[in-house]
Amino acid sequence: MSFATQATNVSTTYKNEAQVRTKPQFVYVLELKDGRFAIGQAANACRRIASFNSGLTPGYPQALLVKRIVGIKERSEDRTIISTFKRFADQYGTDRVIAI
Repeated sequence: MSFATQATNVSTTYKNEAQVRTKPQFVYVLELKDGRFAIGQAANACRRIASFNSGLTPGYPQALLVKRIVGIKERSEDRTIISTFKRFADQYGTDRVIAI
C-alpha cells in the first residue's frame, strides 16, 4: 500500500443502523539515529512520522530522531503494536526497542 492510498483507505462499519466511517490503523517501525527501534500506531502514520523529525511533536526529544522507516503495515488481529514490539524485543533486546 502506498503512502498516497493510506490516507484515503476508509472502511465502513455499522453501529445501531448509523453508518460510521473509520480509518484503518497502521503499525510502524522506525530505526532511530541512536540505534534503537521505535514502534507506534497511527491512522496516518506518514504524518505522525514526519512530525517526529520536524520538531512539532511535544515531548519528543532530539535524541530520538528517525534514521529510517523500517516498515508501515495495516494493523490486523495478528499484527498489533504489542505483537510487533514483542517480536522486535525478542530479536534485538528490550533495551533497543521503545513504544511511542
